[in-house]
Amino acid sequence: MKKFVVIIIALFATLSLLTINNADAQWRSPTHDVYEAPTGVEIEIDGNLDDWEGVLDSVTGTDGTTFCGVEFEGRDGVVKVWEDLGGTWSGPEDHTTCFMIVWDADAVYLAIDVTDDEHEHAAGGAWDGDGVQLSVVPSGIRESNSTFFLYNVALRDNGDLILNNESTHGLPGLTNADFAIVRDDDAKKTSYEFKFTPANFGQSTALTENLEIGLGICVNDGDKDALGQKGWSGWNPHAIVHTKHPHKVGLVVLTNTHVTSVDPKDKLTSTWGRIKSVW
Repeated sequence: MKKFVVIIIALFATLSLLTINNADAQWRSPTHDVYEAPTGVEIEIDGNLDDWEGVLDSVTGTDGTTFCGVEFEGRDGVVKVWEDLGGTWSGPEDHTTCFMIVWDADAVYLAIDVTDDEHEHAAGGAWDGDGVQLSVVPSGIRESNSTFFLYNVALRDNGDLILNNESTHGLPGLTNADFAIVRDDDAKKTSYEFKFTPANFGQSTALTENLEIGLGICVNDGDKDALGQKGWSGWNPHAIVHTKHPHKVGLVVLTNTHVTSVDPKDKLTSTWGRIKSVW
């Protein structure tokens, strides 16, 4: 009888462990789950992405394509590059997110280059229209109970900037000097830049190679005829939307790699490669 009880207890414990692991498991991009961030690039936080020349093409997923139009698992379990919340999406020119990350000893820099046919943010919070929500897991440990920070920014239609440090656990949040947003209506582009210092990650020392940081990016989308948060794209946006899930963030690894310059003759090829990666 005792052996029987022990076996039952052991079996129950095993099943419980499997249940926990299954609950924490989630779909991850097989090609764009880890971003290996290069160094040696000087960045000015002004919303002008000229500083980032060559970065997008230099950092790719395991399939050789850029971090542009990255797939994620939607709330219905279907893998997609844009998810509706009452809005419509007609393709990459309607709304597509590309992003780049570089670093130095003083900071991690994030640029988000959004193709968007219409910029809409009439009122409400940073998420109530076109804007960016970020989830940062400073430990790089992607588990459901990991500490995460939340930052929300947006550019209103009247030109006002919105910054909401939603959750920083008592640590310094971003300031107005740590981010910039520029909208170019003619090019149908919105550019976002961010600067995160060691203090934002709860560190008192300089950043170093091989440091790992979890990151989720949700770029919200609204249109003139569909105001507010009507859809999104990004990098693992479900780390942020429909309940916060720190275990669903992507992983950023700081490397000692330097950006490889792109030869002008290769520009057309690399640009076409990005378009194909979105489709």
